[in-house]
Amino acid sequence: MRIRNSGSGFFGFGSGGNRSDSFKQGRKPGQKIRGTIIEWISEDMAWVDIEGHRLLAQLRSKPSIGTQLIFLVVQLNPDIILKEIGYATQNETGILSHARDFEAARSLFESTFRASAHSLCHIPPHERKGQFLTQLIDHKRLLANYLDTILCMNYIGKTISENLSIQLFYIPWCVPLGKRHLGVLKRGKDSTKLIESIIEFDHERVGMVRLEFLSKQKKTAYRAKLQRPGKIKSLKDFLQEQLHQYSAKPCECLGISTLPKHSHGGILSEIMFRK
Repeated sequence: MRIRNSGSGFFGFGSGGNRSDSFKQGRKPGQKIRGTIIEWISEDMAWVDIEGHRLLAQLRSKPSIGTQLIFLVVQLNPDIILKEIGYATQNETGILSHARDFEAARSLFESTFRASAHSLCHIPPHERKGQFLTQLIDHKRLLANYLDTILCMNYIGKTISENLSIQLFYIPWCVPLGKRHLGVLKRGKDSTKLIESIIEFDHERVGMVRLEFLSKQKKTAYRAKLQRPGKIKSLKDFLQEQLHQYSAKPCECLGISTLPKHSHGGILSEIMFRK
């Protein structure tokens, strides 16, 4: 374990070993995470607990033991580097706790769902939801894990509903072999009848995918943003075919581009730390 960038508020440890590999799982640069001060060992160095991982950190601030801080994941390879960016407010602490529960529940569900997800890929997209519900009825463990995921997601929704007029949704049947699914719905004022929605997931071929939709009356348009857009050909045609099977409405593609690095942490991270 070694400290990096002395005096900058950064800290990290070498990429080798089981501890660093465990810490990297499910994390991406750009994510913000919570850590708790557990012991000071010098004027500017302390042990910090980050979601069960005990790390030695060099900090700019001098918080008391038990204080919760927010850290930015700067990089994960070759070394893990995090940056202290501020104190966790009571509201942020609650959201982070709910987010951690949601991500754990979602990971467990998607791991269980993986075995039956392949069968959904071979049926038309508009029929997948019905088949998915049938799978839930037939598999009690899958149903329990799915309901737990929805419950955790709803806790986040209640926490953010006071400040943001958005609704979270979870539709893993949409792209059965995708991971880390999450959606956001935002309705415009009654006079506009504009509906904005985002669907996000990880795909093994293209990395994180974000589809941003704008719907108004009988028209729908979307933008696609991919973490690795060069990994797939004719994506526009593929999406047009898939979307056409979901809805008879015409769906115009406004462009396919690279997902910005600051969005690699996912929708949930952006929602939690939106100012």
